[in-house]
Amino acid sequence: MYEENKEARGMTYTGLETYVQQAAFHKTLSRLYGAEGAEKAHSRCMEVMEEFYKIFDRSAEALFSAPGRTEIGGNHTDHQKGCVLAASVDLDILAAVMPTQSGIIRVLSQGYPMIEVDLRELDPKEEEINTSAALIRGVASCMSAMGWSAPSTLPMNCTFPSRVSVLP
Repeated sequence: MYEENKEARGMTYTGLETYVQQAAFHKTLSRLYGAEGAEKAHSRCMEVMEEFYKIFDRSAEALFSAPGRTEIGGNHTDHQKGCVLAASVDLDILAAVMPTQSGIIRVLSQGYPMIEVDLRELDPKEEEINTSAALIRGVASCMSAMGWSAPSTLPMNCTFPSRVSVLP
């Protein structure tokens, strides 16, 4: 459906859209998800790219995946040099992104409202305490404190195709 919509609108494919159709991408998916999971993973990639286009009216420029894991014992003790018993799970988080020049990071996870963080305002906001927006702002603030001085290079639009752990 995504490809049909793009062709109907007379739009050209981005490098990402071309890449996800190539054998090298399918080989990578097979390596990561196994032969039996590669097609499902490819469908998820196409779905997140389609959703991104619907929301932002532009094509995503990159896909990112973070593998899932569960900690069976020792949660957070690793921060104090403790031991953790962890295991991988067959779940991950998949995101489509596109850099912008707006100075704003927009994150949309399915089932949640869009989060917008203006990187020109890095001080903590009372109304964002314990939210994903506070986490995003805090990371950007730390990066700025470490010498990162180009807020226009990081802002992005981002969608997640399924419900992920996003704080309210």
